[in-house]
Amino acid sequence: MARNDLTSGYTPATGPGRSRRAALGAAGVLAAAVLAGGGFALGRATAPAPDSPAAAPAGLPMRSGIPVPDRHSLAGAATAAENFQVAGFRVAAGTLPAGPAATVLLAPQATDTAKAVLAAPTAPAEQLSKARTSFAPLSAAVQAYDGGHAVVLVWGVAASSSQVVPQPAGTQDWSRATVTLAWDAGQWQVTDQTYASGPWPARADQRMTSAEGDFDFRYRELTQDWSYVPEP
Repeated sequence: MARNDLTSGYTPATGPGRSRRAALGAAGVLAAAVLAGGGFALGRATAPAPDSPAAAPAGLPMRSGIPVPDRHSLAGAATAAENFQVAGFRVAAGTLPAGPAATVLLAPQATDTAKAVLAAPTAPAEQLSKARTSFAPLSAAVQAYDGGHAVVLVWGVAASSSQVVPQPAGTQDWSRATVTLAWDAGQWQVTDQTYASGPWPARADQRMTSAEGDFDFRYRELTQDWSYVPEP
């Protein structure tokens, strides 16, 4: 697969909110607001109905409330990878139906790991309504691209808050997911995903401390945010 050595400038995400558990490979809006002074929207006070359509940025065709990754380009692959993470968190939160998400985003030959990202939650609806998990993709770096396949590294922050404990509690996790995609039937389809924790930026109240992890991939990223990565 051809290696992509081109670098594009970084632009902050501006699209609508996102959602998914950290174990699937990303990380969330609530934490971003805490760490970056409120740059992202917080989770809703009440969960929307599973079939509530999410707003789509201009340029993203929708099917069953899910963006269709139909741009055959580097930016299109990056958009598909980011939205796969967004969809995963929303499915886990019970705000996006798992079946339609899998139909639109997964390839027929997708690995079990990729399928697990869009697996329906097993927790009761009442329990899901007392918790919020949100995801903000902050970076997309295309690691390989040959027109028929693409490998995209998505870095982001996920946050969870819960009313299940005696006091409302919140946790945040920074992580990265490597998403492998194939171009088929006029769109990008996810075939695999791997997950790794970090890297972690320094907290806002520790501005003079060192961050943790290797941020070299930031210099290969495309612009990002339902996410939409514009063409260069």
